[in-house]
Amino acid sequence: MPVVVHITDEKNAASVLRAGIRLPKETGAIYFMPMLQSHFISHQWIRELRRRGSRVLAGVYFRLPSTETVWAAKYHEPHREMPLADAVKELRALSDPLGYEVFVARKIGPSEIEKVRSLPHGVGWRYKPHAHGKPLCGCPVCLPRGSARSKAIRERLEPQPKLPSLPEVKARLAEAALDEDDVTELLWALRRKHRRTDPAFLAGLLATGSVSMQEDVALTLPFFRHPESVRMLRSPAMSGTSEVAAAAAEGLSLIDRVGEERDVET
Repeated sequence: MPVVVHITDEKNAASVLRAGIRLPKETGAIYFMPMLQSHFISHQWIRELRRRGSRVLAGVYFRLPSTETVWAAKYHEPHREMPLADAVKELRALSDPLGYEVFVARKIGPSEIEKVRSLPHGVGWRYKPHAHGKPLCGCPVCLPRGSARSKAIRERLEPQPKLPSLPEVKARLAEAALDEDDVTELLWALRRKHRRTDPAFLAGLLATGSVSMQEDVALTLPFFRHPESVRMLRSPAMSGTSEVAAAAAEGLSLIDRVGEERDVET
């Protein structure tokens, strides 16, 4: 009966010893790795699992029959059903065993567990095998939101342009030579935050702007939590064309719904 190891958060150790390893509702299967002579290969997932938020990990060591049905393959390949003995044999034969994983679709009882012990932090790979020294990918698959240091890494890989402040937007809108594309960009910047300031400085765009600019203003006003926003959306200037009237109606409907997830700037 091969010895295998399941890696979990150390805070689960007491529960595991008492009740075993329960099946996760999300996957319906329990991950583990066979214990080989190479400690690194058997524990290669430590650093990647720590990246998901666990500060200290524990290894749960238990035995399974060689005939136990498991699903095994490298993480990015279709997993195949096979006896555990065949999975161990396949793992030993691989020239590059990094990224290999095995799953069993049943609970592990407490009587099957031999021991639980804390694991060192620096073993294994992160992000993907052989990723050390290679550029990271900031996509949500490779770098899920909420994972360790994901925000800092994403900002380094994909730096966001600095948005102009409200005084800067007002000063730019006052420029006579500003074209419509510039105005659209500035209005978009205003929609990145919810504010309680008076949006009356946008009234000039309603009087002199094009239909598309008036539509943009109508969709920007809901981001100003101020009574003047409602007054401007209901003003005669918002009923000049059917397109602008529709945008004003949408703006009014958004007044009570948009911006709850954004910071409020006073």
